[in-house]
Amino acid sequence: MRLHRLRIRAFGPFAEEMTVDFDDLGGDGLFLLHGQTGAGKTTVLDAVAFALFGRVPGVRDVNRRLHSDHAAAEEIPEVELEATIASRRLRITRSPEHERPKKRGDGTRKVNARATLMWMDGSGPDLTRIPEIGDAVVRLLGMSADQFFQVVLLPQGDFARFLRAHSDEREALLERLFDTERFGDLEEWLRERARESAARLTEQTAVLDRIAGQIVAVGGAEPAAEPDFEWAHECLERSRAAAERTLAESGAAQAAADQAQAAYEGGSRVAELRRRGRAATERLARLAEGEQSLAAAAHARRLALRAAPIVPLADDSDRVARELSAAEQAVTAARAELCRLPEGEILCAVEPDEDLDTRLDAAIDRWTEESGRWEPLAQRVAQRPALVAEIDALDTALAEADRRVAKTRESLESAPGRRAEAADALQTAGDLRVQAPKLRAERDGLRRVRDALTDRAEVLVRFAAAEKDLLDARDAHAAARERVLDARERRLAGMAVELAGELVDGEPCVVCGSVAHPKPATDVADSVETVTDEEEAAAAEERASAIKAIAQSAVAALGERRAHLDAVIDGADAATVDADLTRVSAELAAAERAASRVPALQKAVDRIDAEVDAWRTVIADTEAGQSARRERVNSLRENLTELDAAVREATGGRGGVAERRRELADLVRRARRLRDARQEVARTRDRVAEATDRLSAACADAGFDDLAAVRAAFAPDTRIAAWDTMLQEAASLRAAAEETLADEDVRAAMSAPEPDLERLVVDRDAARGRLDTASKEHAVAGRQAAGLEEYVTQFWAALDALAPMQDRHAELQGLAELVSGRGQNARRMSLRSYVLAARLDEVLVAASGRLREMSSGRYEFVHTDAAGVRGRRGGLGIEVRDEYTGALRPTTTLSGGETFFASLALALGLADVVSAESGGRVLDTIFIDEGFGTLDPEALDLVMGVLDDLRTGGRVVGVVSHVDELRARIPAQLHVLRGEHGSSVRVQSPLGVS
Repeated sequence: MRLHRLRIRAFGPFAEEMTVDFDDLGGDGLFLLHGQTGAGKTTVLDAVAFALFGRVPGVRDVNRRLHSDHAAAEEIPEVELEATIASRRLRITRSPEHERPKKRGDGTRKVNARATLMWMDGSGPDLTRIPEIGDAVVRLLGMSADQFFQVVLLPQGDFARFLRAHSDEREALLERLFDTERFGDLEEWLRERARESAARLTEQTAVLDRIAGQIVAVGGAEPAAEPDFEWAHECLERSRAAAERTLAESGAAQAAADQAQAAYEGGSRVAELRRRGRAATERLARLAEGEQSLAAAAHARRLALRAAPIVPLADDSDRVARELSAAEQAVTAARAELCRLPEGEILCAVEPDEDLDTRLDAAIDRWTEESGRWEPLAQRVAQRPALVAEIDALDTALAEADRRVAKTRESLESAPGRRAEAADALQTAGDLRVQAPKLRAERDGLRRVRDALTDRAEVLVRFAAAEKDLLDARDAHAAARERVLDARERRLAGMAVELAGELVDGEPCVVCGSVAHPKPATDVADSVETVTDEEEAAAAEERASAIKAIAQSAVAALGERRAHLDAVIDGADAATVDADLTRVSAELAAAERAASRVPALQKAVDRIDAEVDAWRTVIADTEAGQSARRERVNSLRENLTELDAAVREATGGRGGVAERRRELADLVRRARRLRDARQEVARTRDRVAEATDRLSAACADAGFDDLAAVRAAFAPDTRIAAWDTMLQEAASLRAAAEETLADEDVRAAMSAPEPDLERLVVDRDAARGRLDTASKEHAVAGRQAAGLEEYVTQFWAALDALAPMQDRHAELQGLAELVSGRGQNARRMSLRSYVLAARLDEVLVAASGRLREMSSGRYEFVHTDAAGVRGRRGGLGIEVRDEYTGALRPTTTLSGGETFFASLALALGLADVVSAESGGRVLDTIFIDEGFGTLDPEALDLVMGVLDDLRTGGRVVGVVSHVDELRARIPAQLHVLRGEHGSSVRVQSPLGVS
């Protein structure tokens, strides 16, 4: 991956649009990114990360306040990056989610994130969906966002912590960089299988215990401490013996019960036959006593059956007579109703009455024809109210329109004067508005000069104090360095005395191997006996160096601030600036007030012109409408006069057309009602005569003298049914009694003695009791035997299945604990840690070469997989081999500069391994963030040599640092400048400054 160009706008501390040309900046392969604290150096790296992945590294991504506080609220934050990835050139533009003011009202609204990806080489369609852009970038880079942040934006602080961390803390970082998810899935899969196996084993054990409990409950056996095959077999055999014994006892009880039951049934049968014989004799006697009542019921039944068909004919005759009376009353009412009208009364008064139907038909036809002749005129009369209303509405509209035209003409005459006044005011305001931008720029410039004058005095005081602090810090650092050198020299002297004390004449020296010792070292009173004093002196020197670096940064920042303020002031005088600022502010306020009135004044002139045009249009349209209304009024009045004349001619002045039509309709309706009523009376009289004839013939056929005899003989169906039931029951009882007395068994029982049923019942019940007791005992014993056979079979099957399950669970549990770093795993390493340890070993091999180069061959990394202290998991340990002593040292014993060497080498080694892991893609551009302040000049030379090696083959390395010495060593620089209105950048390349 190679970066070409970065554009930033309203992002982080950068309010204005800034562009960084990495092709120009990285032409030499190495450039420095420096600036004041808080100026925005890290924001440049964040912009690269955000353009690629839509997020920024580390904790800075938590709040995601990426919109610049220096930019206007409505300004859209945006980052654009042009780069070549996997031989494909592309341009990515992203805008983060942010808030902007609402266009109407107070408050803000959320603007969603957006992004575009353009292929500059035309190798594919452009993308606008954020997920698709993220997938394309990850696919081209071959690494995730976390991997990119670690191997391209090398954060030295993270790797210093990584260097000193415990194994489990290193594991968290390595898991983000290397894909070990499948090994973690395997660990979880094995743990899940072990949990499932344990659950199945527990379930199977519970099943075995449950079946054993059921055997105890069913068979009544004593529970065993460890139920086994023999115990279950003994329980089953005892139950089978009890079932056989109770079976024999139940058979004997059954034979005795059958004999007692047979005796009871024989006695019961004789007693029942004797009872039936006595009941039949009594029933025949009762039937003989009620013979007369049965004969009377049979006679009444026959009369009721003959009268039943005649009663409906009598009811029908009565109904028709009632209908005739009602029809005659309807004729009387209809005749009276028709006679209430004069023409109807005349019609009914004519004799004879038999010809009334003919006269009614003729009158109905005559009145209907007359009403039809009035129909057209009636329709015209019905429209007269609407005609009058329309004339009145048109008269009102004509008067209202005349008033509007007069008022509009008055407004039109006053318009020219008002327009001239508004045009003059608009011209004056426009002239003042032209001066506003010039006055505003002049005012802002004067304000900056005034603020710079105010700040300069404070900066001068702080600059003097910072220079004094820097001198003190340099003195303190020099003194601390002298103490370190002195302590080291005295410690070396002490070591020489210690070695000399162990020399023996004739034996070789452990240092040089010589057997001659011409001048052994003597004791030095002030020598250092341990490394503690030297380490304390080195720590003090490191603290002094850090204080000096902070003081240098403060002096440089204040110097830049003073130069910036001097450039802004440019020799101006405070009093003159204040006077000019007051004058310009007053002139600008007047110009802005005038400018604010220009839109309103322009709208006033335009409104007057629009009103004049509208009034003229209204007058023309209204006058055209008035002409049409007057013509319509004249036409409607002529139609009204013609209609009134036609009505007078038709009625002769005797009422209206509608009244006469209603009168004719009423006459027709009443005449038709009278005619229909008379016809209904005639039809009803015919039905009455017919019903009377049918009733007389039916009475004669049934043998009844008159209708009264029929109604006397009539009985309801329920009564007839009761008579039928009584006669049939009497016949059935007689036949049944005679049949019973004719039975040979009954006659024989009647002659036999009465049996003793009470004694027979007692004997039967006693036998049944003995049988029930024996049967219950046999049933219980049989159920126990059957249940035990089933449970014992289940118990043997469960017992057979338990042993292989225990063996398999032990195997699974041991394997799960092994891959999880427990059990027989002596190194306490999980499978995932083991894989990460292999990756870490690759990283340390790659990092050791650079560490040897930076440490002049003294140090190299060593991977250790020993378990940690207090039960910590092992496998990811890092130690350093010191070639001076040949000893392995913990990384925590390295000094500040040595820690920087190690962390930088570790970061570069990790970048190489992750790059190879991602398919061998070359990372042409990397950034190294901070850490150079802890190096002495010699160590800095070694690190610069490593950086020179990194840029071979066209790679570009960006160094982020405050160290002043790097400015002289690295000519290509990206300087981030902090300002009151936001930060800016200045590029210094070997070709010049931009």
